[in-house]
Amino acid sequence: MSRKLESIDIEVNERKGANNPTWEVVIPGKRSIGIIEQVEEKYHAVSSKNNYSLYSKTLESAINELLSYFTLHEK
Repeated sequence: MSRKLESIDIEVNERKGANNPTWEVVIPGKRSIGIIEQVEEKYHAVSSKNNYSLYSKTLESAINELLSYFTLHEK
């Protein structure tokens, strides 16, 4: 029941003009995976497809959580 490991190329783009620091995680040329916003000392990630919310302590862990969720539930 294991899944074949596969590499996903992504880009993390900072959004300008937002009230809080915000980044968009995308698969280049295909689609957006989700948005990450820094709220106080936490990072709030929201998946693009079904608006599932995740919270992390670092930007890197928020990106990893978003990718994990995408791989398991949205792909």
